[in-house]
This record gives sequence, C-alpha cells and structure tokens, in this order.
Amino acid sequence: MTTLAPNQSTGFIARPGKLMRLIALAKAMLEEARTTPCDAAGCEQFKAIYERTIDELDGVISPELHEEITELAIRFDKAAPSPSALRIAQAELVGWLDGLMSGVVIAVQGQQIEAEAQVAAFQESAADDRVMPGQYL
Repeated sequence: MTTLAPNQSTGFIARPGKLMRLIALAKAMLEEARTTPCDAAGCEQFKAIYERTIDELDGVISPELHEEITELAIRFDKAAPSPSALRIAQAELVGWLDGLMSGVVIAVQGQQIEAEAQVAAFQESAADDRVMPGQYL
C-alpha cells in the first residue's frame, strides 16, 4: 500500500489507485448524467452510485478529508432526485476530487523539489570534504 507523507494542505491518501478509479468513475457518471435522459429508475441508480462513491472514499483518504467531503456532499432524501439535482451533485463531487488530486500533485512536486535540494546539498558537502592531492590530513 502506497501512502503519501502527511502534508498540512493535502492530508493522507492511503490508496491512490483506488482514489484514481473513484475519480474516473465520478467523471464518467457526470458525463452520463449530462448526456443520458434520466427516468425515475435511472435517477435512483445514479443516486445510489453517487452515494456509494462518497462512502467508498472512506479508507482511501484521511478522516479529515472524508469529513470534508461528507459535509459538502449533497445527501438526497428517499425520493429519486431530479436529473438536474444529480448533475449538480455529481459536478460538485468531481470538482472536489479534481481539487484533491491537484493538491496531491502539488505536494508530490514539493517533496520531489525538497529531495532534490537535499541530494544537491549532500553532494556539495561531499565535494567539500574530499581530500585534494598534496593536502595533509
């Protein structure tokens, strides 16, 4: 299991592969909701997939991020939501997930820059410590 180090702006991503699959699912569902006429049964199915996607994020992202998305997510009552309500909810979820991934990318880039700086500092330090021919120890 791959875990990114904690970062104040991104939190933890425990299962990046599953997160990427959930993002792809959410985007595909948004596209389907935009292009497919939705009867009551279809809207009920879209609603179930939407809610299951949010629930599946538990264990994939940190508890803080999961709390954030559950607070932001639209929860529907028992009746099948309207197609427009589903599109709005799905677009909100996709936007949040895109923002999350942008934060992860920025955090990884920051870690990479920090690692490169540490390597450069180590190499510079090692070069300074080399004994030059003709020098006494």
